[in-house]
Amino acid sequence: MRKTILLSLILFLLGLGIFSVEAQTASTSDILVTQPIPDRMVNYNLAEVGVEKPIIWGLDLAWLDSVNIIRGTRFMGKDVVDVIRSSFMPTDPIVNGELTGDALTNTNLRINIINTYLNPETQVVLNSDWPKLDPMFDPSNPDQAKNWTELLDVTRAMHVAAGRTVITVSPFNEPDDNGAWKETLQGTIDDFKEIVDSLSNNSNFDNIRISGGNTLNDDNALEWYNYIDPAGLEEGNTHQLAGDFDHYADFYTAVRANGDHATNDELHNVMEAMVGVEYGMQTGIWWGTAEYTRGEFCKASRPGGTRLGYAEHRPNWTAASVYRAPDGKIQAFGGVSERQGVTTTFSFVSKDKAVFYDGYGPQRAYAIELPAGLPGTYQTDLHTNAECVINITWGEDIQPAIDGKYILVNRNSGKVMEAADGASTNGTNVQQNESNGATYQQWYVNPINKRNGGDFSYFNIKGVQSGKQLDISNTSLDNEANAHLWEKGAWWDGRQSLNQVWYLEYAEDGWFYIRNQFSAKCLEVADNGTAAGANIQQNEKNGGANQQWRFLQVDATVDFTAPAAPTNLNATANATSVKLEWTASSDGDVTGYDVLRANSSGGEYNTIARNVDATSCVDNTTVAGVPYFYKIRAVDQSLNRSDYSDEVSATATGENDLVEYLKFDGDAKDNSINLNHAAANGGSFVTGKQGTQAISLDGSADYIQLPEDVANYSEISVAAWIQRASYTVSRHIFNFNLGEDEYMYLSPSVSGQMKFAIKHNGIEQTLTAPQLGLEWAYVVVALGDAGASIYVDGQLTAQSADITIRPSDIGPMMNYIGVNPSNKKFFGGAIDDFRIYNYQLSGTQVTELYNDLTTDVYDMVLEDSDLSVWPNPANDILHINFMEFSKRDYSNLQLLSMSGAVVMNIDIQSSANTDLDVSSLVNGIYLLRLTAIEGTITKKIIIKH
Repeated sequence: MRKTILLSLILFLLGLGIFSVEAQTASTSDILVTQPIPDRMVNYNLAEVGVEKPIIWGLDLAWLDSVNIIRGTRFMGKDVVDVIRSSFMPTDPIVNGELTGDALTNTNLRINIINTYLNPETQVVLNSDWPKLDPMFDPSNPDQAKNWTELLDVTRAMHVAAGRTVITVSPFNEPDDNGAWKETLQGTIDDFKEIVDSLSNNSNFDNIRISGGNTLNDDNALEWYNYIDPAGLEEGNTHQLAGDFDHYADFYTAVRANGDHATNDELHNVMEAMVGVEYGMQTGIWWGTAEYTRGEFCKASRPGGTRLGYAEHRPNWTAASVYRAPDGKIQAFGGVSERQGVTTTFSFVSKDKAVFYDGYGPQRAYAIELPAGLPGTYQTDLHTNAECVINITWGEDIQPAIDGKYILVNRNSGKVMEAADGASTNGTNVQQNESNGATYQQWYVNPINKRNGGDFSYFNIKGVQSGKQLDISNTSLDNEANAHLWEKGAWWDGRQSLNQVWYLEYAEDGWFYIRNQFSAKCLEVADNGTAAGANIQQNEKNGGANQQWRFLQVDATVDFTAPAAPTNLNATANATSVKLEWTASSDGDVTGYDVLRANSSGGEYNTIARNVDATSCVDNTTVAGVPYFYKIRAVDQSLNRSDYSDEVSATATGENDLVEYLKFDGDAKDNSINLNHAAANGGSFVTGKQGTQAISLDGSADYIQLPEDVANYSEISVAAWIQRASYTVSRHIFNFNLGEDEYMYLSPSVSGQMKFAIKHNGIEQTLTAPQLGLEWAYVVVALGDAGASIYVDGQLTAQSADITIRPSDIGPMMNYIGVNPSNKKFFGGAIDDFRIYNYQLSGTQVTELYNDLTTDVYDMVLEDSDLSVWPNPANDILHINFMEFSKRDYSNLQLLSMSGAVVMNIDIQSSANTDLDVSSLVNGIYLLRLTAIEGTITKKIIIKH
């Protein structure tokens, strides 16, 4: 009997016979790359309303700098600046009820800034600021409390006279700073309490909250707050520049429980804001200024905005979250403590649909590393204070992911950005011109180094020819400030000069606004110019086409003519996937195709694949029984999009099938019909147990990442050849999870036993079997209505009917081979012939599968004669013949419509020959499918009466 393995084939459903895996067939898993194993996951569901946690947001003038306020309002928006922290200054005496000296000068400066740059509705909170202390306010002065109260009252009155409402006063700022000078300047906790008591007895402060204790170290926050509170505090306030995460969170919880207002009036990182919001903070004020991430977080957490997901890493002083802003924008945020953070990786995981993260995708999960400074690096180049924002999108119009070498094309003129006259010196002007392919018209556009310092949501734009930075002249905040080239500069805190750094704001249809980190203004062609040589400058965003740019590959021809649409789109349903095929666009400059899918005809379409460079694509993200509707479009090298193809529909059948088959013969490609390709992080290929090769994992860093939808079934079987090394305790052969408390895994060695575990809703169910030895073993885990079973070399070694949790209860999306993600311990050894089935294999099926593999019953080629049908087209009777090897009690033969609906189940147990009566079927195209343990073979059948 000829030897055949059905899994060695993928069928080309064109009625032309049987073919091996075709390189020209793309899949929705083609974009899969390994991501860092996360320390924490932020799971979110876009269909959920979320939790509303609105915050009062403010800026700070203790640092007396109008530029901070200007920049903060541009990134936050004036309407979002609810409060401004101004200062009272005990630096000079009060004379006849009025301020004098620096106190008077600087208070007037602050009031002028407030009234110049902020809305009339912006309210004032007062906190102390002093580079020196007048004897009138020294703790040794017996009238200290009275004098501080007068100082606060006079400063309050000046702000009120200027048209402002004062809502909070804080007697001391960071009184727990233990420096000797600070102790001398402001005294003790008892001095603070005495001043609060004095303020409480002054009727001018009846409608103003008194805030304390404004500690630098959050470990001290509750001590100061609780001690002073009886004197009349109405607001609890702490900063986070030292201390323990637990104390920071507990402080806000305690203040809210006490009925007081919870505040941090000196936020240094979006992490502090996210954690504060989680535990009750109501007012947050940014130290210094607010840039892109901070501004976007403020807008997202306004009334009407909701938080969809949140995670924290307390030991590392890091946090991340996902928000839906009031305007519907979805964004992910991450940050680290300015002085105490430890580098942490977070994964953002969309539970209900694949999305794009700043244009990367479509995918469910996206990992970011939040870098932190090393001990002792505060205020050095290694100090990061890292924070970021990521835009999460889906639908038909998705931004391109930007990272590479481009020409920058202006939407209004169709011309490209260049260095004038091809010059490379500092100060070379930047202008537009016709595209000519020269390197002085080419630009490296790359994300900035995450260790640049501060917000790393920005891009660096550097001339290819000159190596110099795109720069706004004189670090100007003004409209019409000129753009030119300049060597890379450094900011005061070690970061790259902010006027040389940019953020990209997506407009539509491949076009972006390019906005400066310092000014927040947009690059534009001056005066809407269309002529060659027209100048490029910055200006306030106005939505004009002259402010919009496309990033095209450097060899692209600039044009705005859309290509012809692809035609003849056809959808073929499989058990767990749908294959799409089409006729290519007739235009020669098409670089790829977008595949879009909806759940109803003409419904909301989402992009499920981009840049497909084939004319067929497998959608392996389907749910069985759900009708899907598809359309595609062509995209050319200038990012012009064609009209859509006609709409087609198909429904994955959900029948028992092989979902994924990784042979590891030199790659991590899936050899099933579903093309669920995996991605390897390290590993090497060695002589295999099955086929030609296996993958060897080193036990220290190597692992395989699987597609996000590959294990989400109500039943599942996982099978593989395993050869473990000696160092595999608490490592996992496979791990499918949705976080540290929702998982299923198999470990070859835990306390001297092999262990399978599955956990959901706080309940873990386990099954143990004898520990694997060091020789090759064929291991199968089968899970379903019959409970769970473990087989080794075809023999049952453990089973339990009490395991009732199913993978579909978890909805795993972080799927791995070779790593325990909870402790980042990696499997050491070799793995071969890794398979996932969407059903529970029986003991008989496992034994026969093992026998098939070990006795080499089948060879590697299935010929066309193994399944034959005639006549085709058929009129009344369709004759079917198939090889005896497929006649097993778990094989089935079905006739399906092109939408995937089962038309006939055909008995194949009684004979290898079947005559099928098709006289009652309507004319059309059908699929004849033979399914066996090893896989599926399908032929296209035409019924024509």
